[in-house]
Amino acid sequence: MPSGWTMTELLVVVAIIVVLAGIAVPIMSSMKQRAYRAHAISKLEALGGALTSYTSDNAGALPWEDAPGSDDWQAAAQPENKDVWYNVLPELIGYESLGALASSPDRLYEESYPLYLPGAPYPSGDKKLGTPYFAIAMNSRLQRKNDEGIKLQGRLSQIQVPSRTVAFFEAGMPGDKKTVPGQRGFDASPKGNARAFVGRYNGKGMLVFVDGHVEPFAPSDLITTSGDIKVPQNAVVWTNDPDEDPN
Repeated sequence: MPSGWTMTELLVVVAIIVVLAGIAVPIMSSMKQRAYRAHAISKLEALGGALTSYTSDNAGALPWEDAPGSDDWQAAAQPENKDVWYNVLPELIGYESLGALASSPDRLYEESYPLYLPGAPYPSGDKKLGTPYFAIAMNSRLQRKNDEGIKLQGRLSQIQVPSRTVAFFEAGMPGDKKTVPGQRGFDASPKGNARAFVGRYNGKGMLVFVDGHVEPFAPSDLITTSGDIKVPQNAVVWTNDPDEDPN
C-alpha cells in the first residue's frame, strides 16, 4: 500500500505550526520593541549630553524650542535659527544641523542621524520630505513670554529642580497610538507638553531631564484621562517652578 499523510496527521501538523507562530510573533515583536527602546535611550542620552554642553558654553542659556513662525526646512536653514535645539544640539554631537539637511531632507530619516528614532511611525514615501517630522520634542513650558509678550530664551538658573524637570521627550506623531484618552498634539512638532508625550515601547516612552539623564515613563504617569498634567509635580516637573500650574 502506498504511504502518505492522513487527514488527522495533517491537522496535527497545522495545529503545531499555528501554536509555534502564536509563540514566535509576540517574541519577535518584543525583541523589536527592545531594540527600538535601546536606540531611543542611546540617542536621547546623547541629546541630553549635548544640552548640558550647550548650557555650560552659553552661560546657562537653553537652546530655543523652535523657529519663529514655522519649523519647515526653509526656516530651519535660516542663520538666525542656528540656536534652535534641532540645529545646535546635533552639531554638538558631531552631526550636521537640521537646517543643513534642507537640500537633502531624506538624511533626517537615516538611522544614524541623532533626531531619528526607528520606532516612530514616520510617513511613508515622499510625504516626510516636504517638512521635518519630529519624534522628539522640547518641553515648551521652559520658554515663557515677558510682560511685553516677547518670548525669552530659557535659562538654567530659572529651573529649580533640573534633575526632575523635563527638557525633551518622545513626541507623538500622527501614526502613534494614544494610550491615554487625554493625549493630544500628536503632530510631529519640535515642541510640546506632557499631553504630546507618547508611550512607544510597550506603553512607555523616554524623557530627557535638564541635567541630561534619561528615564522611561508611561503617559498615564504624567496626565489624567481628561488630559490634565498631574499635580503636584513631584517625580516629573514640566515648569521652571514645580509649584507652578503646568496646565
